[in-house]
Amino acid sequence: MGILSGEHGGFDVDGEGSLPVGPGHERPAHASFDAGRIDFGHYAGQTIEELAERDPDYLRWLARHPSGARYRAEIERILGPLSMVPGL
Repeated sequence: MGILSGEHGGFDVDGEGSLPVGPGHERPAHASFDAGRIDFGHYAGQTIEELAERDPDYLRWLARHPSGARYRAEIERILGPLSMVPGL
């Protein structure tokens, strides 16, 4: 680990400086994104089609929210043009 040095409280870092650190720095064996399946939150693992039947209001919200940007095209494909969806 690092050792405090200098008058400003700086420290030296042991090891290779060009290696990434922190959680998630390892590359997953299978890194792909499925725009048809939610991968976070309460509905993680469910498809956009399932949610269109179960909770279309959530999809409308998700389409407006920054975290849903990567799902917008699929939501539009399922619900229709977002400009035609009430509330958007």
